[in-house]
Amino acid sequence: MILGHRDAFGFEQLIYHPASGTYGTSIRELISRGSLACGHVDTGAVAGYFSGMRLPGRTVLADFLAVPPRYALLTSPSGLTVAPRPMVSKAGDLESLLLASLERVVKSNRPAAIALSGGLDSALLLAMLDTLGATHLPAYVLTTRLPGYDELDAALETARRSGVAVVVVEVSEADFVDAVPDAMRHLEEPLFNLHPMAKLLLARAMRRDGIELAISGDGADQVLRRDTSADYLPLCRTLFRAEGVELVPPFLDGDVVAHLQALPPDPEKTCLRVLGRRFGVSPALTDGPKRLRLAPPMNIDHLLPSPDIEALAAQLGTATPALTTDAERVQWATLRLLLADLGVAA
Repeated sequence: MILGHRDAFGFEQLIYHPASGTYGTSIRELISRGSLACGHVDTGAVAGYFSGMRLPGRTVLADFLAVPPRYALLTSPSGLTVAPRPMVSKAGDLESLLLASLERVVKSNRPAAIALSGGLDSALLLAMLDTLGATHLPAYVLTTRLPGYDELDAALETARRSGVAVVVVEVSEADFVDAVPDAMRHLEEPLFNLHPMAKLLLARAMRRDGIELAISGDGADQVLRRDTSADYLPLCRTLFRAEGVELVPPFLDGDVVAHLQALPPDPEKTCLRVLGRRFGVSPALTDGPKRLRLAPPMNIDHLLPSPDIEALAAQLGTATPALTTDAERVQWATLRLLLADLGVAA
């Protein structure tokens, strides 16, 4: 019998505990609901996170497993197991499907806003909202003013072309660093960069203003590249949900995904560029190169106390890390915080 399934790109988590036969959306949910012990750290899974070679189906705890993207969770006489689900592909009209997804948000009558970056994906969604007459929905823009990691000017230009009201959320490096412990009380895997903190900080600002639904361009890259690693999208959903805001990415709408999967992979996002031109998105976005933005290195020394890191390394059976790269520092800091929150002592 099928108990549940995970979407093709892993936006929604599905965790299970084979020994008890329980399942849910997170390790923490299962522990609290079933009075389960944390058990032991899965050192192989942690090594996979650190190396970038993630092990599908594994979590940081050996007794808790994850349903991989595009898999179903089944029950049988032998216990819980997973099985692949067929890829759903169905050709349609991308413009109509995206508009329908956006229209459902508009008609929900719940307080909504769009998370606007300086890129093509959210700019296209904003232009489509304009077509629907939904310019009353505000656009939230996060600005850090950190060199090479700020899209405020591009986002404001996109908003100006639409005439939508803009809420600028100003944050600093200190805000990013201060958000890390809070984030790791909800996330269940170590990070390699602090970029996800931007999601948490934006969600906080929306929640303070009473926003319940956040439209975002998340997922476009993953769907068009066929990237099922699920190393980012579930983090976005979790951090927004932690603040009581529902993240609504039209590019992960089931009908939109089915349509895009009926087409060849499109890592250059040609289909979105064509649609963007039709909706009057700036040529700088429809014709320009895609820019990958990761958070710059930040001072997280206080999150890396030497005794704790040494004890954690011993627990994992590895040498004490040199912590010479930003990715390594973020990985060890976030893993330490995560395990401490779960109650797994180093």
